[in-house]
Amino acid sequence: MIVLKSLSVTTSFPMKYFLTVVFFLVTICASVSQRIDSLKHELINYRGEDTIKVDILNNLGYEYWIVNPVQSIIYGQQAKVLAEILNDSSGLAFANRVIGVAHWARGSYDHGLRFLLDGLTIYESRGDTLGMGNCLMNVGLIYADRMDYDAATKYYFEALKMFDAVNADNRAATTYTKLATIFIDEGKLGAANDFLSRANATHSQQKFIYGQVEVLNRYGLLHFSIENYDSAIYYFEKSISLGKQIDDFNGIAKSHTELADVYIEIGNIDKAEDILLSGLEYARRTHSHKWLKDIYQGLQLTARTKGNLSQAIEYYDRYIQEKDSILNEQTLNNITRLETELATTEQKRQLEAKEQEIVILEQDAEIQKTRFIILIVIVIALVIVGVLIIRNRQLIVQRNADKARKEADKTRQELEFKNRELVSYTVNFLQKNQLFEELTELIADLKKRSSSDVRKDLISMERTVKKHLQVDKDWEDFKLRFENLHSGFFDSLLKHQPSLTGNDLKLCALVKMNFSIKETADMMGISTESVKTARYRLKKKLNLPAETTVNDFLNTIG
Repeated sequence: MIVLKSLSVTTSFPMKYFLTVVFFLVTICASVSQRIDSLKHELINYRGEDTIKVDILNNLGYEYWIVNPVQSIIYGQQAKVLAEILNDSSGLAFANRVIGVAHWARGSYDHGLRFLLDGLTIYESRGDTLGMGNCLMNVGLIYADRMDYDAATKYYFEALKMFDAVNADNRAATTYTKLATIFIDEGKLGAANDFLSRANATHSQQKFIYGQVEVLNRYGLLHFSIENYDSAIYYFEKSISLGKQIDDFNGIAKSHTELADVYIEIGNIDKAEDILLSGLEYARRTHSHKWLKDIYQGLQLTARTKGNLSQAIEYYDRYIQEKDSILNEQTLNNITRLETELATTEQKRQLEAKEQEIVILEQDAEIQKTRFIILIVIVIALVIVGVLIIRNRQLIVQRNADKARKEADKTRQELEFKNRELVSYTVNFLQKNQLFEELTELIADLKKRSSSDVRKDLISMERTVKKHLQVDKDWEDFKLRFENLHSGFFDSLLKHQPSLTGNDLKLCALVKMNFSIKETADMMGISTESVKTARYRLKKKLNLPAETTVNDFLNTIG
């Protein structure tokens, strides 16, 4: 309830605020476009390649922040190149900040963060407290847009410490507005209202119109969050009106997007669509992917609500394009890189010409031509060398792959041979044992039907057959062949359970080969029931859980 009262539209703030702005708008300063024109004229007429030109370029980039972020990046890059040549750390730090904020305005957060942190490092090395505070606050903007509010709040309060240390009240007030934005999203409306009041008081006192435009916008968000839609519309419209007077195209696009959200919420789709189309023009002027993305998303919603599906699909496609553009800044990188290369070449040429004091145009043209030819030759040579290196590496990789494939084929063939050999041996082993068992049964039958003398001979023959039924020697041969195929199998088993007996190991090997209970009984010279009992005891000896079979466990060994 307290928050609602403090946010009432009937308070004296809006009217006093607006009258103050109108009064000072005429008397304070020229518009952004006038300042840009003045700086451009100054840049064209200035012939020096020194820190003064760095300042002009940085100021142009600074003014273009809210009008055309792409142009802001271009001027910032030119200032950065010249500052690096001149070892101008102050200009270099500001150039990084200009480029970083311009990337933020376009929604290129990774690029923006990199340049801002570079600028912060330079400001720290210079002991420039105000510069540090500005970079910290700008870094907070990026984290806030990414909705990492903990990180954003941390950077904002660090910035406030810097601004308080140098009595930069206006910068502190701007930071209050940024903090209020986070508090609105987090539902801390009382804190948001308090920070906005403090920001507005400072901006009004110092007649900082851009800051007042931001405060109006955030008041709109605040009222929108508590469903006070009439007040939200009032503040957004005032923010747009005031922003137009200072050419704050970025802020205007933002307020149009949020004002349209209000009308969508109250069901006035036609009004929302009109506002989004109007905001689209400002977003296009700033080349801001983030506002273009939000506006197209809103337009596809209004079109879909009105039943215009073809238009909704078209807007959705544009929304996806803008969303993808935020993640892919290749075109911008090519532009800025080209501008940087051109600026670097021009700066070095002019500086060398001044230092050497040789101003003969024909010689200079010949030198430039020679340099160009050499550069082309070097590039071609590098390309050829690069192609040869890549081709050589491909051949090496291919040879290694062929060698590995041949070795793998050889290993596979050897394994297949050993497996066939083991299977053949095992089959012969089983057939031999089965033959001897059949002979034993036949002899036993003959004993029953023969005379005593013949029975003695049959008993002698039976002993001989049973002697050959002993599997120890056959087992050693089998074991040797099995180890060739499954190297280390028995060692691994004994390491897992040292108490395994010779018969246990035999049983494990036969189970590993998926022999049936009958085949296993023939191989071991015991009954099928004895095999079942042996398998049960083996599972207990191996300490296997109930759900794990002996086969499953042995398949993990060797």
